[in-house]
Amino acid sequence: MATNVAIEGENSHNITDAWLYMDNQPLGVFELPCKVPILSEGKHSFTIWPGIKDNGISDTRVRYPFYQKWQSDVTLVKNDTVEIYPATTYKSDLVFPLMEDFEDSGIDFGPDPLSDTPFVFISATEYPDIVQWGNKCGGIFLTSTDSVFKAATSMNLHLPSGQPVYMEIDYMNTNSIAMGVIAENSTGVAQHGPLVLMNKQDSGPPVWKKIYIALQEDISYEVNASSFEIYLLSILEQELTSGYIYMDNIKIVHY
Repeated sequence: MATNVAIEGENSHNITDAWLYMDNQPLGVFELPCKVPILSEGKHSFTIWPGIKDNGISDTRVRYPFYQKWQSDVTLVKNDTVEIYPATTYKSDLVFPLMEDFEDSGIDFGPDPLSDTPFVFISATEYPDIVQWGNKCGGIFLTSTDSVFKAATSMNLHLPSGQPVYMEIDYMNTNSIAMGVIAENSTGVAQHGPLVLMNKQDSGPPVWKKIYIALQEDISYEVNASSFEIYLLSILEQELTSGYIYMDNIKIVHY
């Protein structure tokens, strides 16, 4: 995966599957890395579409609509193994109306009155083991006294109805955090969700993960909305005395 960082953000990805076609015929969906048995011989045209887990759910594997396919001719030899290393990029006709990488002086998520703890910057200089991309990431810290975090984007997001719209988030957390959509129209606002819950990572040390969240259904439901906002919500879980969520490379993508 490669990106133009200035326009598309960092090249983090969570491509889990290869949707494989030979001579325009489907061979199947294979979890990466994979070894695919093929009975044919000689030169054939192969196409691979990058696949993801929709909303982070293993049972909802889809082709990610915004990644380019890989295509090449491959010569197959009987009883031999051909190794290929396909690469991809974002498609060229995309819009990134939200791209929060925590590198600027401000943060695109403003605190809600309900919240008693804010987003803060985490510096790579002070915490090189935490920050994986760029110079900073975002941090949320919950305690028994500051136990609620809620923030929403501070911009009017004009998102297309009836088309694929995804939100990408890199995160590392010991407390769950939810994401939802707020639709704005002439009569007020309508809050949807939370749509997706990013569960805490409690099996071993937390690591950075990436999730692709599908927004199309909720955006298309609000046909009269003039704009949208995205909100994040986290409440300290009952069995914990403290928890944290680190986030980076929060972006919305659509055609």
